[in-house]
Amino acid sequence: MKLFVTSDADKETGLSELIYEINRSPMDDFFVNRFYDDSGVEMAIVLMCRGPQWSFKQRIRFVRKENCLYMDIMLDLDVMSRADLKARKRIVGEKIVNEIPQIIAKYKAKGKYGFKDFDLLRFSSDLREWFEQNGWMDQEFPHIIESGGGLA
Repeated sequence: MKLFVTSDADKETGLSELIYEINRSPMDDFFVNRFYDDSGVEMAIVLMCRGPQWSFKQRIRFVRKENCLYMDIMLDLDVMSRADLKARKRIVGEKIVNEIPQIIAKYKAKGKYGFKDFDLLRFSSDLREWFEQNGWMDQEFPHIIESGGGLA
């Protein structure tokens, strides 16, 4: 599956550094040989972080001609401007991992645009895995993973 991340943000948010890092540890390379259905759907994530005076609203749209789902992830300008790089990465990672599956679930529930058979559980797991492996999020259950044990 093809997955692309970009941003539309004011400079002080530091999102350009994050996009550079995503491209340096290519998210697209991680997902390129993973298939969640046979539709060939692509996804584009736009990290939106602009001043509230501009009244930006989240856009989510599927472009049938491109077979691509475009999604905005809205970020708070004040929070992102004050955060250090580590905090910004955590905020972006959490937002993507939590919001993208919810957006896809709505399309899946409606059976729209090839998402009917989309393996959302595996995609969500892979999305979290990329962010954990690349240091954007802590492991979800590190104590279980590290001990090699399960629940008693």
